[in-house]
Amino acid sequence: MCGIFGFVGFEDNQLLRRMADVLVHRGPDDEGFFTSGRLSMGMRRLSIIDLAGGSQPIFNEDKTLAVCFNGLIYNYIELVEELEHLGHRFATRSDTEVIVHAYEQWGIDCVDHFNGMFAFALYDIPNRDLFLARDRVGQKPLYYYYREGRFLFASEIKALLESDHVSAEPNPAAIDGYLTLRYTPQPQTFFKHINVLPAGHRLRLTNDCDLQIDRYWGVTIDTGSVGSTSRDDESDYVAELEALFLDSIELTMRSDVPVGAYLSGGIDSSLIVAAMCNFADSINTYSLGFNSPIDESEQARTLAKRLGTNHHEVNVTPQDFDLLPKAVWHMDRPLGDPLIIAYYKLAEAASRDVKVVLAGEGADELFAGYSFHNISKWTERYSQIVPAFLNKAVFVPLLSAVPVPVLNKLFNYPASLGRKGKQKTVDFLYHYHDRSLSENYVALRSLWDAEDRAAIYTKTYGDKQSDEWIHQSKEFEGPFLDRLLKLQFDDWLQDNTLLRQDKNTMAHSLELRLPFLDHRLIEFAFRLPSKWKLRGLTDKVIEREVARKFLPPENVKRPKNPFYLPIEFFYEHPTIDELIKMTLDEERVRKRGYFKPEAVRRLREQMQTGEFVYVKQVLSLVILELWHMLFIDREQLW
Repeated sequence: MCGIFGFVGFEDNQLLRRMADVLVHRGPDDEGFFTSGRLSMGMRRLSIIDLAGGSQPIFNEDKTLAVCFNGLIYNYIELVEELEHLGHRFATRSDTEVIVHAYEQWGIDCVDHFNGMFAFALYDIPNRDLFLARDRVGQKPLYYYYREGRFLFASEIKALLESDHVSAEPNPAAIDGYLTLRYTPQPQTFFKHINVLPAGHRLRLTNDCDLQIDRYWGVTIDTGSVGSTSRDDESDYVAELEALFLDSIELTMRSDVPVGAYLSGGIDSSLIVAAMCNFADSINTYSLGFNSPIDESEQARTLAKRLGTNHHEVNVTPQDFDLLPKAVWHMDRPLGDPLIIAYYKLAEAASRDVKVVLAGEGADELFAGYSFHNISKWTERYSQIVPAFLNKAVFVPLLSAVPVPVLNKLFNYPASLGRKGKQKTVDFLYHYHDRSLSENYVALRSLWDAEDRAAIYTKTYGDKQSDEWIHQSKEFEGPFLDRLLKLQFDDWLQDNTLLRQDKNTMAHSLELRLPFLDHRLIEFAFRLPSKWKLRGLTDKVIEREVARKFLPPENVKRPKNPFYLPIEFFYEHPTIDELIKMTLDEERVRKRGYFKPEAVRRLREQMQTGEFVYVKQVLSLVILELWHMLFIDREQLW
């Protein structure tokens, strides 16, 4: 909805202006600034609610509180009614104003009353206290810098870099996590001294510059009964999920401008669009295609026709890799997956027609929709039956002997594993008994395993690396599947999935809303017995039951097709080849100092086999170098 920014502890008469200008894409409709003593803050606005009266900053009745806000409080209508009953007076129809009155009423616990996606800065003028908060799941980003008595915050890092006090200094410790996971584990970023305020956290900067951060919400694993019923009856669970889901759809469609939706061939977005049709007569839908064997655009087209939406198709081609530098710039930090190009194009197309879109992110994390959930579940059961010594002495050698084409049939993934992928699979099983759940979670999803990373680092740089972040204690009590899902909620969802969607949509002044990430749905899902998520080889069991009321049988039964950019069909195209040559030039690699030039050269040669893992590894290095060129070297790449 907006971009917010501000600083405390120093004076710079032009900084607010510079921060606003670099975030204009997040809010092209309006801007606002506020200065009081040691604090200056501002915002760029994308007008969605109360188009005429919602300009920010917004104040309480006696103007002792001021707020700059990014996001939407979905339940603002209900909160206005409650707060007015308690004596508060509202001057606008904006959801933003709810924040200052809720803070008056409940203090920092106001966040417990909000159902929404948000990042806001609220200043208590008489007490000179700054209060920042981020929504429960991390749908809206918020970064901060705190050093030598100076505090800065913003929706995007590039706004922080507008200050002369914040240097664009790379954080070398972030690279090991990036190569492993394709993103940087929070709270660190790729810049020294710049951190993420994690999801579900709030921050207070007191008058004496004391910084306090605490977590007000997190996923809780519960093996007890769900909601209002303790009966082990599918109809009870389904009815409760359906009611929560429809209420979330209705809330996320609140808007004073038209609302559209992303529509793939999968069950999540299909269910959202079908439910939206209950609340709107005309909906614009948007789908992605790649002109490749994994393309699901035909399924999306068929469903859109059946539901009667105004459907638009966006095709991604190899030539679109020219957009990669722009996408990386909007990300603020490298995300090692060229799929960001597809999301960039999809948002660009949708922004021509609407200001708001709904999408299905979060459902896989709630109801175990990824293939690795099933793989992990069955591997865990296998490990409980087969002793470690027998696994290593008998079953791993047998797996090693299985031809790659046969092994491919065991995985629900469109790309071939190849020899490298097979090796990673064998290694995963070999070490499974020796690792914790969090270590196995990282190993299964890693792009570069420890041996790969060690082989590519220069000695000088490799000696500085530490994988302690992998081994930090992340163990929880409860059912295996819920512990796995909680791990995903605490990093993958926030640091990868939500980040790439927010930054790409806001690059085109488009607001993204995610009905499955209503905190009531999340809490329901984590109280739900595992068998209602995965049963046999069927994923999203309960979601599919709800979908029977809204979708044709073929959509309900369709297995999840992993959504990824089919780079193995693209990598030989001249546009991509030139990009690789520019970023991974031997002299450039040597000057950067992280990687051995000969190791990078060898990897580029291995990529010519077309094996999926090698191609993805090369592209992750390309994206990393593009980030350095844009943010550290300040090169103009378009």
